[in-house]
Order: sequence, then C-alpha cells, then structure tokens
Amino acid sequence: MNKFENYKSIFLKEFSKIQDIKGPNYLYDPIKYFVNSPGKRLRPIIVLFLGDLFNNKIEDSVNGALGVELLHSFTLVHDDIMDEDELRHNVTTIHEKWDNAHAVLSGDGLGALGPLFIGKIKKNTLKILIRYNEVILEICEGQAYDMEFEGRENITVEDYLKMSQKKTGSLFELCFEIAALVSNEHENYVNELKMLGRNLGVIFQIQDDILELISDDIEMGKGTYSDVIRDKKTILNCIALEKDSKSWSRFRQSILDHDKDKKKSAVLEYFETNNIKSEAKQLLEKYISKCDEIIINLPKDIQEGLKELIYYIIKRKK
Repeated sequence: MNKFENYKSIFLKEFSKIQDIKGPNYLYDPIKYFVNSPGKRLRPIIVLFLGDLFNNKIEDSVNGALGVELLHSFTLVHDDIMDEDELRHNVTTIHEKWDNAHAVLSGDGLGALGPLFIGKIKKNTLKILIRYNEVILEICEGQAYDMEFEGRENITVEDYLKMSQKKTGSLFELCFEIAALVSNEHENYVNELKMLGRNLGVIFQIQDDILELISDDIEMGKGTYSDVIRDKKTILNCIALEKDSKSWSRFRQSILDHDKDKKKSAVLEYFETNNIKSEAKQLLEKYISKCDEIIINLPKDIQEGLKELIYYIIKRKK
C-alpha cells in the first residue's frame, strides 16, 4: 500500500463512524449511503499528507480532513441534482435512489456536519472556521457561475478560470490553508500554500473536463454525458469559442439531432481535429508550472513532499 492509500485508509476509518449517528432515517439513511459509497477522497488525503509533512498533530489533521470531505460531499449531492446526474462513483445518486427532497435534506445535513469537526481543531480554530464558511460561499458562487454559463454563449477562457478557481480551487486552497494554520513550523507560508492549493484546484478542474470527454461512465465512476447534453461550459468549449466562434457554432448546430453517444464522439473528434484538446493540455501545463514556481520558494524541507503531492494528483486517470 503506498502512502496515499494509507492516508485514505486512515481517513475512511474515521469517516465510517458517521454510520453510527442516530436519528430520523429520512435524513440519515441517504447520508450514510453517500458516506459509504466509494470515492477518491482526494481532499482529505491532501490534509493528512500535509499534516505529516508539516509535523501537525494527527487529531487536528483528521478533524480538518473530515471537515473538508463533508463540505465536498454536501456540494456533490446538490450538484448531482442540478446536473441531473444518475451516477456518482458508479453508484446511483441520492436523488435517483430516493428523490430530490431526500437529496436536498441529506446534502444540507452533510453540510451541517462539517463545521462540527472543524470546530474540534485546537489551533487557529476560529480563523479556520471563518475561512471554512467563506469557502462554502465561494463554492456556491462558482456553481452559480457554472449554471449561469449554460444560458450564455460568450463564455471566455478567463470566465471559465474564474469559475474554476471558486468552484474547485477554493476547496483545494482550504485543504492547504488548514494544514498551514495548524502547523507550528509553516504557518508563515499560509499565503503561498493557499495559492498552491488554488492552482492545483484549477488543474484538477481542467483535468476533469478532459477526462469526462475521453472516458466512459465506468472509468470515471460518474455520468460523462451531462456536459455534452446540457452544453455545459468546459475549458474545451471555451477554447473552441475563442479560437473560431463561427466554426464552433456551425458544428454545434450540426450535432443537435445526434444521440448522446454520437454527439459525445463528434465533440471529441472536433476538439482533437482542431487542436483544442492539445491547447487545453498546454493550459494544464501552464498551471503545473505555476505550482512549481511556488514550491521552489518554500522551505527546502517540504519541497519534495509538495512535488510528490502535485504529481500524485496530476497523474490521475479518473
């Protein structure tokens, strides 16, 4: 078992304790179902990995990891409703298994559980709790931009990156920020570490857009058609629009009557033929370089660990 899988095991042992919560089944059955479903658990792994790297107390790292994953879970349950996705980690989504009412309530419950663990952190508790709630609002803003973009035609790459920084980057940033604020040795580098986390979140979002297009539902563990069917704005769409808006518009009109499989394969072919996928990967490399530039100015004793963490995230296949 590699170290990242070990961190995941440590986290899952604590996360599973949510199964012991007592209360109304209408609320807690969907919560326990979601908590028990498989997942990457990437954000808590980051908190635990950085906790070890920074010599933080394990109790603070575990509570921080639980807080960020519960926040992430809360957003996923609600996002699945908005995107009408039927799968999450190859498991039926809550609104599909039960209904929207169960999903909304259980999502709210997951969101309420997170601060209970954040409040148990011993160092910089109030500062972290305030930032935690600021990030909740920022994620909601990012999701709002994402939903607004569906009804707009002129979304630029800059617009997309702003949305990604809020919707995805802010929570990655929080993972790094919690670890820094809990640390006795590296708290002075909190701003640099926050920037590293936010850039890493943008990398993750760009990766996700590319992977959802080139993978199927089983590989990704979730629905990979909603972006195409709903014409959601991805980094690839935005590059296509900026590169040749007329050609992109004609192409979109030409596939309106295609079924979802044919539409998805046509979109992928368009992006490959017009070098749009390669341009998205170039943007990805730009953000990886930004991460490298930040790391080189941090203390030498944590540089290799941070590089190892970045590599772990960028090599993912789903």
